[in-house]
Amino acid sequence: MRCILALGLIGMIFCFQIGRFTSSMESEEESTKEQKKSSLFRASSKPKSSTLSVDQMRAAKMEGKNLIKMLDDYYSVYAKNKDGSSDAINGQGGAHNMLMGDGGWFRGWNFDNTDDGSKENKLIDTMARAIVNSEQKKFIVGLMGSSVAAGHDNCRYDNLSEQFSRSGYDKLWEALGMTLEVQNSGEGGGCGDSQSNQVWCLRQNVSPFADIIWYSWTYFEAGRPKPEQDREMLTRWAQLLPNQPPVHVINVGDRCYEKNPDELKLAEQYENYGYDAFCMRKAFLSGNALYQDTIDQFFEGGHVGDNYYRTTRYFNETTGQQDRKDSLGVVLRNWHPGPLGFQIISDALIYVYTKAMLLALTQIEEQLLTNNNEEHRWWQNPRPVVLKDDLPKPLFCDPMYCHVDEAPTCLNFELPTYGWHGASIAPPDDSLNPYKGITPQNWMPYLLPHNKAEFMIPKLEQRLFASSEICHFPDNCGGIRGISSDQEGLLVFKLPKMEIGTIILCGCCGKEVATPMFLNNRQNLEIRYNDKLLDGKWDLFPEKKCVRVARNENSVGSTGHSYLSIKLLPSNREEIIISH
Repeated sequence: MRCILALGLIGMIFCFQIGRFTSSMESEEESTKEQKKSSLFRASSKPKSSTLSVDQMRAAKMEGKNLIKMLDDYYSVYAKNKDGSSDAINGQGGAHNMLMGDGGWFRGWNFDNTDDGSKENKLIDTMARAIVNSEQKKFIVGLMGSSVAAGHDNCRYDNLSEQFSRSGYDKLWEALGMTLEVQNSGEGGGCGDSQSNQVWCLRQNVSPFADIIWYSWTYFEAGRPKPEQDREMLTRWAQLLPNQPPVHVINVGDRCYEKNPDELKLAEQYENYGYDAFCMRKAFLSGNALYQDTIDQFFEGGHVGDNYYRTTRYFNETTGQQDRKDSLGVVLRNWHPGPLGFQIISDALIYVYTKAMLLALTQIEEQLLTNNNEEHRWWQNPRPVVLKDDLPKPLFCDPMYCHVDEAPTCLNFELPTYGWHGASIAPPDDSLNPYKGITPQNWMPYLLPHNKAEFMIPKLEQRLFASSEICHFPDNCGGIRGISSDQEGLLVFKLPKMEIGTIILCGCCGKEVATPMFLNNRQNLEIRYNDKLLDGKWDLFPEKKCVRVARNENSVGSTGHSYLSIKLLPSNREEIIISH
C-alpha cells in the first residue's frame, strides 16, 4: 500500500522499501547529511572548482566521438532503400534523423541552436555542471515508470537501463573520473500504481540528486481526461530538486504519431527546462525499418528483426547468446518492448546526451585554455534557486499541488527505491512519539510473494540463465501490514514539514483497494493527525488505490513535530497494507 503523506508540498507517506524498513532511522540520518551537503535540498549551494585536466576532457571527447561514429555507421543503412538509394525522409542520415531529429523525438534536437531558453542549452548546462563539480562522483539518471521501464517479459539484462548503462556512454564519464548510474524504479502494474500517484514520489523513487529524469508511464495515460497533467507536475517538481534535471519521456505506444495539441503546448512551455519525448515506434517508421511488413505486422508481439538487423548489436556477448539470437531481435514482446526495441531507445538517448556532452566539454576546455575571466565560466556558478513563481503558469496540473516551492515527499514501501523518504515510522519507544507506551505498535513489513527466477522472465532466458540472477527483476509490491487491534494495533508516522498539508494513504496490492480498505472500512479505523481525528470527507486521490484523508493540515504537534497515527479498532476485520 501507499501512504501518500502530503508533506512539504504533499508529503506522501510512501513507505520506504521493505528492505530498508529496519534501518529507516539510519536512512533518515543519511538523507539529512545529504541535505546539508546540497543546502536547501533544492539548489547547489556554492560554486565548485573543477579538478579535471585537459587530458581527461580530451579523452572523454575521444570516447564520445567514437560513440557517435559507431551509431552513425550502424544507422546509416536506415537512410537507404533496399536497392541502396538514399531516402529523403532521413535527411542527413539515419542516426541524425531517427535518434536526434523529428524522426524519433516529439520535437527533434538541434545542437546548432544552443541559445538560452532552448532545451539543447539546458542539456549542455546539465552536463557541464556535472563535469566540473569536483564533489560529484556520479552522473545519475532516474527512471520512473511501469513494467515497460522495468523491462518485463525480458531478461533484465536486456532492458533499457541495462543497455544504456553498458552502451559506451559510460566510458565518457569514466574518462572524467566519474561513474554513470541509472536508477530504474520501474514496476509492474499489479501493485495498482500509475503515474498519477508515482510522480508524487519523485524524491524517493529515484535520487533527489538525479541529473536527468526518464518517465515511462505513457501506456497508463490512455483514456485519462488530462494525460499531460502528471508529466507537467513531474517536470515542475524536478526543477525544485538540487540538479534541476530535465524530464525525458519514453513512449513505446502509438500516441506519438501525430502532434497532439496539448503535448505540443507542454513541450513548448517547458522547452527551457529540457522537456522532450522519444517515440520508439515513430523512430522505426522514420527509418524505413518495416519495408515488407505492415505497421500492424511489424509491431505485433514477438516480431523478430527489422528491415536491416535481425538482432541486437550485443548478440554473442554472454554465455547462451547464440541460443537466443532471435529473442534478442524481438521489437515488441507484446506491449512491452523486446531487446531490439529497447536498443533504439537507448541509442537515441545516448546520441543526444553524447552530442550535448561533447559541446559542454568543448566549451569548458576553451574557457580554461583561453579565458581567465571567471565570469564567462557559467558552469562554475551555482544554479539559481527555483521558486514557484519562477515557473510558468501551469497548463494542466492543479496549481494547489504543482505551483509550489517544494516537491512532495513520500514513504514508499514498494521496491525498488533509491532516494529520500519524507515520513518515517516512529519507533514505539521514541521519546517524541506521542503514543509512547501505548501498545501494541507492531505493524510488520510485507512483500507480495513471487518467484524471482521466473517472475516476468521468458522461459528461454529462465533456462539459459538458471544459475544466475542476471535476469531477475528487483520490483516488488509491498507495504506495512496490520489487521488486528490486539496484535498490530497502532501505526505512527513521523511527518516532515508540510507546505500544503495534504495527506494521502495508498493501499496494497491492486488498482482499486482503497475503497474496501479505507472508504468502506472507516468505521473500523481511527486516523489522527497529531491529536485531531480525521473523520471528515475522505476521497479517492490521486489513484483508486489511494485515499486523501487530509487536504491542508499544517499544525504542529505538542512535541514540536507532527505525527499521523492509524489505529486498528477491535471491530476491524480487513487486512490493511499501506504501500505509500
